[in-house]
Amino acid sequence: MFLVVGILLFNWSVLEILFLYVVEAAVIHVLFVTVALFTAQPIDGHGGDKWADEPVPVTLLSVLPPIYTRNIRLVGKYMFFGLMYILPFFYAVGLFTHQIADGGVSSLVSPALGLAVFAITISQLARVWRQFIADRAYQKRSPAEAIRVGLRPVHELVYLVFFVFIPVTFIIVTADIAVGGIESRTLLLLAYVVPGGAARVWLQDDNLSVRLQYEK
Repeated sequence: MFLVVGILLFNWSVLEILFLYVVEAAVIHVLFVTVALFTAQPIDGHGGDKWADEPVPVTLLSVLPPIYTRNIRLVGKYMFFGLMYILPFFYAVGLFTHQIADGGVSSLVSPALGLAVFAITISQLARVWRQFIADRAYQKRSPAEAIRVGLRPVHELVYLVFFVFIPVTFIIVTADIAVGGIESRTLLLLAYVVPGGAARVWLQDDNLSVRLQYEK
């Protein structure tokens, strides 16, 4: 919804929309994979003695839940895996912005865009709190549950780029050539946002399964 508001009120471009999609994926990935450090339950189907024994908590800061050392390697593995996909998208958006937009990458720096990034971060922090921290929920959750949430937007991002952004771009370029130019910038942007939003709703409706390597 805030993307439509940004297009209509703040004149956001398709590059700014892509940037926010990637930012959201990165924020969700980093927060939820990190919170997996605090989860106490074992992963179903994961072999090894460390998952059969009682977890050993390590308290780093009194204001934070304890970290379970057996989760560290798993968290590091999937943090790297997700960022390996996300960082190239950041690079691509920055490269296209540098080549196309007036002012280069600095054109992505604006109060409205900064507020959107802040809103995304706060909303996801609240989500982490509700699902894994409040009432010591982390004691009843496994790292796999948190990591799956963190990997989901990475999978969504790949789907959106290959099955929405690229096809819509092809259709727009073809239509632009056919009619001799599409003048409505808002119409062009909504052509990305509307199918992108519909695709995300479809993917979130149990149509995208994220499974870890060791899960049954």
